[in-house]
Amino acid sequence: MSMRKQIKFNNGHLKVLQISDLQDNRFTCVDTLRFMEAAVKNIKPDLIVFTGDQLDVVDLWGKGEKCRKNVEKAIDNLFSVFESFDIPFVLTFGNHDRETGLPNEEQAKIYAKMKNCICFDNLNDGRPDAGTFNVPIMSSDGSRTAMNIYVVDTGTKTNGVYGDFRKEQLEWLDKTSREVNADSIVFQHIPVDEIYELLEKVPKGTKGAEPAYGNRKGEYYRRKDSIKFMGEYGETPAAMPRECGEFEQLKKQGDVFAVYCGHDHYDSFIGTVDGIDLGYCPGAGYNTYGIEQREVRVFEFDENNVRNYKTYTVSYGDVCKKPLAEPFKTYIFSIAPCCTPQLPMFGVKVLALLAAIAVFFVLLAKVLGKWTSIGALLGVLTGTVIYFGGAIIYNIVTRKRLIERYRNERGN
Repeated sequence: MSMRKQIKFNNGHLKVLQISDLQDNRFTCVDTLRFMEAAVKNIKPDLIVFTGDQLDVVDLWGKGEKCRKNVEKAIDNLFSVFESFDIPFVLTFGNHDRETGLPNEEQAKIYAKMKNCICFDNLNDGRPDAGTFNVPIMSSDGSRTAMNIYVVDTGTKTNGVYGDFRKEQLEWLDKTSREVNADSIVFQHIPVDEIYELLEKVPKGTKGAEPAYGNRKGEYYRRKDSIKFMGEYGETPAAMPRECGEFEQLKKQGDVFAVYCGHDHYDSFIGTVDGIDLGYCPGAGYNTYGIEQREVRVFEFDENNVRNYKTYTVSYGDVCKKPLAEPFKTYIFSIAPCCTPQLPMFGVKVLALLAAIAVFFVLLAKVLGKWTSIGALLGVLTGTVIYFGGAIIYNIVTRKRLIERYRNERGN
């Protein structure tokens, strides 16, 4: 593969930062920028891997040239923080990236202009698509390929089913594994269906069970107690169809020891299936749903035994001392449903909150009188308008200052 910069182990060690599901838009989120800046500063990775959904479809991107300009503006603003460092990064695409309306190949050209993006200089280097390639990691002395990283584009949502793995990608994996001949890890957006081997189907209402969707709609799953399991399980995997054949291909090759994905923002769990670790990086962006303390995932490798790696997540609170700029929005996103089957429970929560507010004002009217109660209600509404208006102004000003600072730090 054609990489702008060769990545090497540093005195036998390599630290990789995985970031997934930023899902930002033209109105770049201040909390996301602050988290990313603090995470990179504290973790000090040798390489950053973005595993898709850098952008969100929930925006008015427009069509044609307007779409391209809006997407480019969003990418430039969001990645200004990463360009302020001297750390190389690679990325693949998620289902939402292509739903912006700008093809992945065109988005790749935007990223290729960035000084730290090392993976899109030549899209005709034998890769099956723009977002599928490999990054050979050289030993500290540069004499051999000590490890290999596959970065894979898992497609989009079609007829209610997430993801796809094409024949060309399977053939490319087979060919590349024989050429590189090194222990490998895979980074991609959508998980393989075999990740369900770490879960068990249970009746609705079982403690720890989450509703499934797609071709498993109506079923409920929880983590298997019999399997060694790290991390949190917060939603059922929106996995690719098993018949796509990716996992079987990886087993056949024998070089892959782990597959890490994003896509399901509430999940951070890891388990082993047929000798291959399957794991998640939870959502990192604050312009979409996710756990309240968004997280990124860190990997530490030793060049003498890359299969015996160390991995852990780092949250906003671990690295960022400033309070969230938009705590109310973050709370709403942290309880928001990730899929249609969760909508009824979310509706119950909203109705319960509205009912509690109504009861409060009814009791207030009985104790203090109707007009006092109405005055209190108007006061609350006025305070709400002031709060959200102030938050909007604060975020606009802060966003502009942050992005200007990042661009000045990279000399632009």
